[in-house]
Amino acid sequence: MKSLVYGTLFSISSLLLAACGTSSSDPGTGEPDTGLLRKVSTAAELESSLKSGFTTIRSTEDVDLALADATAAANPDNFTGTYTQEENVDEFDAVRYDGEHLYIAPRRYYGCCYILAEAASDGAIGTGNDPQRSIRILATDPDNGAANLAGEIPLADDLSVQGMYLSDDRMFALTGQSIYGSFGGFWADFAIWAPERLGYQVYDVSDPGSPLLEVDVKIDGIFIESRRIGDTVYIVSRYAPRIEGLDYYVTSPEDQAHNEAILADVTLDDMLPKIIVNNVTAPLVAPNDCYVTNTDDDPGYPVITSITAVSISDPTSFTTACYNEETYGVYVSEKALYVVQSRAQTALRQLDTRLHKFALTGTQLNYRGSVDIEGQVWRGGQADFRMNEHDGDLRVFSSVFDWDNEDFVDHKLFVLRESATLPELTVVSTLPNEQRPAEIGKPNEALYGVRFLAKRAYAVTFEQIDPLYAIDLSDPADPYIAGELSVTGFSDFLHPVSDKLLLGLGSGGNGGIKLELFDVSNIAQPLSRGSTTLGGRGSWSEATYDRHAFTYQSDADNVDRFTIPAQLHATDGSYDFLESGLYLFEIRDKDMPELAALNSVGSIVPDAGGPGNWSFADRNRAFIHNDTVYYVRDEAVWASFWHTPSILNGPY
Repeated sequence: MKSLVYGTLFSISSLLLAACGTSSSDPGTGEPDTGLLRKVSTAAELESSLKSGFTTIRSTEDVDLALADATAAANPDNFTGTYTQEENVDEFDAVRYDGEHLYIAPRRYYGCCYILAEAASDGAIGTGNDPQRSIRILATDPDNGAANLAGEIPLADDLSVQGMYLSDDRMFALTGQSIYGSFGGFWADFAIWAPERLGYQVYDVSDPGSPLLEVDVKIDGIFIESRRIGDTVYIVSRYAPRIEGLDYYVTSPEDQAHNEAILADVTLDDMLPKIIVNNVTAPLVAPNDCYVTNTDDDPGYPVITSITAVSISDPTSFTTACYNEETYGVYVSEKALYVVQSRAQTALRQLDTRLHKFALTGTQLNYRGSVDIEGQVWRGGQADFRMNEHDGDLRVFSSVFDWDNEDFVDHKLFVLRESATLPELTVVSTLPNEQRPAEIGKPNEALYGVRFLAKRAYAVTFEQIDPLYAIDLSDPADPYIAGELSVTGFSDFLHPVSDKLLLGLGSGGNGGIKLELFDVSNIAQPLSRGSTTLGGRGSWSEATYDRHAFTYQSDADNVDRFTIPAQLHATDGSYDFLESGLYLFEIRDKDMPELAALNSVGSIVPDAGGPGNWSFADRNRAFIHNDTVYYVRDEAVWASFWHTPSILNGPY
């Protein structure tokens, strides 16, 4: 890949010249022209691919396909950071903590405008539901369970923060104008392929009282996902050219001719996304760093998915790879980035999945291969838990829907491996199979919580009861269901306490929030070591669908601690609101699974303003630093000591 460092502007003519040279990021490697993607040989090939997407006649038949409804970083000072799926792969979030300062970005709303929350007469930050218009930086004092405002970063009225990364004395903020849902599928729909800009801003925060903006970047397109590995931030975005007068869904020869006439005067430069680095505009992608589909039955799409790698220590330079298909999800391991695309199989009336693998080495992005598998992997939510890379193999769960069968959904496990000779991913094994036909899930059970842990996988399915399946992956060529446990309710989220204990978070039989401790020391016979349920029907926890709301602290005073936010309703079925706050738990004796216990410590419930007042938080985060808990509720911060959670300091 070519790194574009912006001291000067790159014209489209220079890109065309670059395309005439080698198309490989490593000259001389000779990437074979096979696989589901191939590198473009000329800029004209990329232009032709994009234009064909605007002129291909599409079927007017609608495919009626219903859609299926980590760990916390360890720190020597014993404070928790942002919960992540994979070790050493950081995830962006709008609230971050580095052990000294809390960085709190405003919440994001569906709309262009925010309302300033007025400060109280005593100078305290308002605790209403109106978001602030700046990133607040709070200095923490865990010894005294306190915090104070150290600085602020004002935001433009048309800009919001997707999330942030912290690295040494730099804060890297991902920005956007619109909201498509980090944990939802709304942004994946074609209807919202509209003019949009994402971007990033990098601040020197060595003096939190005077943050200094170093780099301001704007990128054409829709934000999809981001991760950070070491010094490199990876940003996945999607761009569809907007050309005046085009029909965006061609269904007839007349539509086709109309678009061809308009496109005759459109250049490749008109169709490529741009990037603005400190007010200097240039193309985001170079044609010779892009890929196009390599199948005869695929005419291409009027869309570019880009993977941009940015060095935090040198954020004005970057590397971008792109391809001409859409993306519906991303999974990132420490060594590779996988993009996931749903593909409608009209004849079969089902959704299948295409995956592309890009190897990551700093800012170098190398396409390694693709594969099509049966079933649906991703449609929003935390479906990246359905994917995991281990010893170079990608393990994936998919759900195959058959609406003509009484058992309308089957769940499958695929083990995929990079080919040694071709740019493709090969199927090493599947489960179920002829030799091991036992299904993952009872008839019509949906797939909920999934977690891969080294040579094991755990999956929860649910319709009436909650079967927890333990799958042995020690032989990638022969995975099998080793054990099963059925309990009431289901788990949306699974957290590994140890290699012998698993924590489940989801819903109980009464509709409340259920926590359950599973003993998986004997994979053939999973057991429950106890459960607890908060509230009744109508209760919910943000942590069930956003892992960043879950906080876990290992080995504090010989116990593990964790917190979940929750909104609780009455257990009598009346749906009456009870309270909203942060709930604290401990796991004891985790090294002896037969004695392990799940215990409630208490809760942090800020004053709602009087009995019966509805108290609701749009966003909840928590960080544990030694014995102090910082509870970030919307933009306000409350602090308490672990053993006395009902005594609160704040709001800050």
